Amino acid sequence: MKLNTTAVRGCKDILPNEMELREKVLNIIKRTYTNNGFNLVKTPILESLDWLNHGDEGENTKLMYKTIKRGADLDLTKQNLSESDLTAEGLKYDQTVPLVRLWCGNREKLTFPFKSIQCDESFRAERPQRGRYRQFTQIDADIIGDDSINAEIDIILTALQSYKNVGLNNIEARISDRRILNGLIQFAGFKDADCVDIAISLDKFDKIGNKGVIDELVAKGYPHNKIVKLVDTISNIKTEGVKALSGMVDDTLIQNMLQIVKAINSNAPKSMSAIFDITIVRGQGYYTGTVFEFYTKEYDYHGALGGGGRYDNMSYKFIGENVPMIGFGLGLEPTLMLIAEHKLLSIDTKKLAILYTTEDSNTLFKYKHQLQSKYDVAIFTKNKNLRAQLEKLKDNGYIGWTDISTKEIKIFD
Repeated sequence: MKLNTTAVRGCKDILPNEMELREKVLNIIKRTYTNNGFNLVKTPILESLDWLNHGDEGENTKLMYKTIKRGADLDLTKQNLSESDLTAEGLKYDQTVPLVRLWCGNREKLTFPFKSIQCDESFRAERPQRGRYRQFTQIDADIIGDDSINAEIDIILTALQSYKNVGLNNIEARISDRRILNGLIQFAGFKDADCVDIAISLDKFDKIGNKGVIDELVAKGYPHNKIVKLVDTISNIKTEGVKALSGMVDDTLIQNMLQIVKAINSNAPKSMSAIFDITIVRGQGYYTGTVFEFYTKEYDYHGALGGGGRYDNMSYKFIGENVPMIGFGLGLEPTLMLIAEHKLLSIDTKKLAILYTTEDSNTLFKYKHQLQSKYDVAIFTKNKNLRAQLEKLKDNGYIGWTDISTKEIKIFD
């Protein structure tokens, strides 16, 4: 039987040319993060379901990949088996919950506040689409232990610098605050306990529109009149801006938002900007304050290129202590897609090919060693169809070739 050679749906193979660009972008972003004081850490791909199920991830928990118990822990003879009887761990669907676990278990060894970078794979069983995959790389920057708005400003400016450094222009940070949104939900007549559930639906404004959000909230059993009041209020604020919030939420939250936006616009790289956008919600239930997402104003892509926010209460659920936390995840896949489509970065390759026929090994590898002071060198047997072989080398990022019989280096045009 002939097997299908394509990658699993929602995943992708990465070929050498794309991998070179990927590594260059990763290195630029990580260097930008470290230049802003963040420290690289790493957590396992597998996490305990106790942690993953208690991080208030909202819709994301429904997209989790879970692993089956192994050995004696898996008893298939048990009657009326439940999911908990079968599953043990899960693949992490973002970097936030694993980071909190890492910090809670190692906080006595770390600086406080602690600024971290994570660059790792995440997994979600969602519907694949342009720029979105089931397996994807996130590059996170988080600050643990700073409750001032300087943490928000630091994170967002670091993100904008990262986008700028990889060649993107006109990236806009759209910023809101869960506390402001919660105030509007309560202003519309809902209970405080309903805020997280309602916010998960409001996060779908850009996907399903006002009517879709109203229909979803009605299906959840909320009163239609209150839903319409809430959606109309949000639509008005979207048009009128921060000033429309007056009298509906705490004035301190409004002033904080104005300060954050002003500071970012005063210090952001050229062409980068920030605005207040009440429709930025973030679907995860753990967000407690400022939330933000990043969008391109120049390129043909309508989804968020990254996002994050405050999740100050998460540590309390695990260690009984409230610690201020804020983080941001840069979506590498859509960012790379735009960089590649618009040729925003070049690859400074030094790959050279040595072609040989019957040369003895000693001569061949001595010549290779001589060239390695200037080039990255690969050896290939010389094909009968030399033209086709050279085209293939050029297509795969080689800058030129040399025949060991002449030792003449020929650089491709």
